[in-house]
Amino acid sequence: MQQWNGLLRKEWVTMKRLLLVSALFAVATMSILPIIITRFLGAGVHVFEIALVICFMWASASVLAPVIALFTMLERDMKRPDMWLHSNASIFKLIGSKVVFAMLIGTGGLFIPTIVLALYYAFLTPSILTFNALLFYGSIFVVVLFVASISILCTGFFFWVLYQLMRPYIKGFSIPVTIILFFFSSYVVQITGNSDLYNKIVKVGPVDLLQLKNPKLDIEKGYFELTGATFYTGQIVFDVLFTVIMFIVATVLFEKKVRL
Repeated sequence: MQQWNGLLRKEWVTMKRLLLVSALFAVATMSILPIIITRFLGAGVHVFEIALVICFMWASASVLAPVIALFTMLERDMKRPDMWLHSNASIFKLIGSKVVFAMLIGTGGLFIPTIVLALYYAFLTPSILTFNALLFYGSIFVVVLFVASISILCTGFFFWVLYQLMRPYIKGFSIPVTIILFFFSSYVVQITGNSDLYNKIVKVGPVDLLQLKNPKLDIEKGYFELTGATFYTGQIVFDVLFTVIMFIVATVLFEKKVRL
């Protein structure tokens, strides 16, 4: 546990200024920009509506924060791999600590717009959505984004390792080859996900979230109705196992690369 704490503390010390500045910038932007835009558009627009859109966009963009942070940490330490790898910690701890820290950054990226929007709701008490509906669907949205960020993180790490493995041999062609492999893999995943075998084996145990909540959301001048919010327990198990295996394979390949 002390090794984990030390590795995480190292990442925090290195990146804390950038993270604090980024957090302050995010809070200032999402707090002030909706007011400015509302005044520019006129009295016909509620400031909460603009804040909802901006916070939604900010949270969506935060999906990429973990993988960008991981790339930043890896590229920084790869400049001096002798110092970075001069540790009795296993490669899984060295990489895992960066992954955990990147996930914490992603959590913060989702937490900030959520809090800003909650404060807007508390002080403005808008009538376009009820608090229960906003909390229910907002929670689903945040969880989905967090899970997606983990998937993007592990996928990005896997292809970063492939890039590192190819770079000594094909030099400048390693980037376009990695990009081609990524799109080809995405195509294979899409074809597999649409296959009958995948649907029969993986897409089992459906859970419809709309059965837990009224899909009709009342807004200020009417309503809109959600038509689908179903996930499959089998697909969740499959995705978790696939992501873990991909991370393990990438870490093992990376260890062999840096030992050469």
